[in-house]
Amino acid sequence: MKENILVLGSINIDYVTFAKRFPRPGETITGTDFSIFQGGKGANQAIAISKLGCPTWMLGKVGDDQLKQFALDTLQYYNVNTNFVDISQNVSTGSASIWVNKNGENSIIIYPGANAKVGIKFINKNKKAFLLAQWLLSQFEIPLSSVMHGLKIARENNIFTVVDPAPAQKISNCEFWNLVDFLLPNEIEIQDITGKKDLLESIIALKNKGVKEVVVKMGAKGACYEKNNQLIIIPGYPVARVIDTTGAGDCFNAGFVKGMIEFHDIEKAIKLANYASSYSIQKKGAAISFPTEKEILRNGH
Repeated sequence: MKENILVLGSINIDYVTFAKRFPRPGETITGTDFSIFQGGKGANQAIAISKLGCPTWMLGKVGDDQLKQFALDTLQYYNVNTNFVDISQNVSTGSASIWVNKNGENSIIIYPGANAKVGIKFINKNKKAFLLAQWLLSQFEIPLSSVMHGLKIARENNIFTVVDPAPAQKISNCEFWNLVDFLLPNEIEIQDITGKKDLLESIIALKNKGVKEVVVKMGAKGACYEKNNQLIIIPGYPVARVIDTTGAGDCFNAGFVKGMIEFHDIEKAIKLANYASSYSIQKKGAAISFPTEKEILRNGH
């Protein structure tokens, strides 16, 4: 039996410029390519998990502008149910300006737009969405109060909760951490959240606050988690050439959830997540670069 996923989060349109290097302040350089993609951590994760064969619902907002249909059409193209996506009046759809250099590294500026309107009242209006799901994924590109409210509803309904704490924020409210089953930060984010440089210490600190499991994304090095007070590193998969890392973390999150559903084992889930994200960085864009379930199975995962 397939398990249903609800993604509470952001929906953006990505404007991606490729260049040999990033410009210095005040400098103008010529790019090598430009594309417009579906983006937003919420939408990215919804598309990525849907492509891996899980029934997926999106809970979020787009603006009342010319970009809304592009966003909705793209989500629907990848079989993400948009019945719980609202159109927010007098605000634009969220957007991201992304620069990608020749090494596939990116720098991103996000404009929240309609994502900032994803409030508690909106979530309460769509409470029935939670009744459909066994898993909730959320991120920090919508108001933190809304993320916490969604986590509370999930806990009340015995739904597994997965949080991608990006953009990173320090959270002193221990109640928040008690609502998180799986926290999936990268190395920079976990340091920003905990103020600690040591990964093992950071993970233990968060678990002491109430998080059930913490998995840290380490880019090309793979990912790690804590077991019996030891840092366990699951190596990443080497790739011939990195084209674009945009959305790789979102793809990892989707692969991790898929792995937990399939294997009920954290190490196997991380291995699947590592493979999914390594697949995605070999193509341009986020959603279009994510692997399908068939592509994962074809390569023995």
